[in-house]
Amino acid sequence: MKPVITLIALLIVFQAAIFAQDGFNTGAHISTSFQLNSHRNKGTKIWSSESGYGFSAGVPFRFGYAEERAFVTGVDYEYMAFDNWANNSLVSSMRLHSVHIPLQLNFDLVANWFISAGTGMNYLFRSRIFTPGSNVSIAGSINAIQPYLSLGIGSISSRGGGLFELGAQARYHFLDAWKKTYPLHEVTTSNFISLDLVMRFYL
Repeated sequence: MKPVITLIALLIVFQAAIFAQDGFNTGAHISTSFQLNSHRNKGTKIWSSESGYGFSAGVPFRFGYAEERAFVTGVDYEYMAFDNWANNSLVSSMRLHSVHIPLQLNFDLVANWFISAGTGMNYLFRSRIFTPGSNVSIAGSINAIQPYLSLGIGSISSRGGGLFELGAQARYHFLDAWKKTYPLHEVTTSNFISLDLVMRFYL
C-alpha cells in the first residue's frame, strides 16, 4: 500500500499548489483505449500478446505553470477487458476495473500542439475472469497496483468558453500483472500496454 499512499500524498500536494495559483482548470475527461496484454515466455523467450479494449472517464485537473507548459492530473474510473473468442462465441474474458491517477507534463510543440510525458497508476479494485456461466475473482493473483509510463501528443484550443483537448497517448504498465505467488508468473511475464484516444474539456 506504500506506493498508493505516496501517490495520493503527491496528488494532494500538487492540487494544493494548483489551487493556490492562477492557470487552474478542471472539467471532464473521457478516453477510449486499445489494450494489449503483452507476454514473454521465460523459457522460449518468445513474445505474444492478447488484444483488448477499454475506456476511462473522470475529472481532470490542469495547471498551466509556465507559458508553454502544463501539469495535468485527475481521478478517473477505468475499465479494461481482454476477450477470447472461438467460433464466434465468447470463451472467456479478463475484466479489470480500476481507479486511475495520471501525472502528466505537457510541453508546447507548435501552434496548439503539445507533447505529453509522465507517469501514473491504476489501482485495480475489481479483477475477474468471466466465462459463460461463471464469474471468478482473480484479485488474489493479480498485482492491484499498476504504475506506468506515458508518452503522447495532443492539441488544445478554446471551445465554448472553455478549453478542449484532443490527443493520443501510449501507456506502458511496467509491473508484471501477476503476483509472484501465481503459478503463471513462473512461466511468462505479463504487462499491460494502453493506446488511448484522450478527450478533455476544461471549464
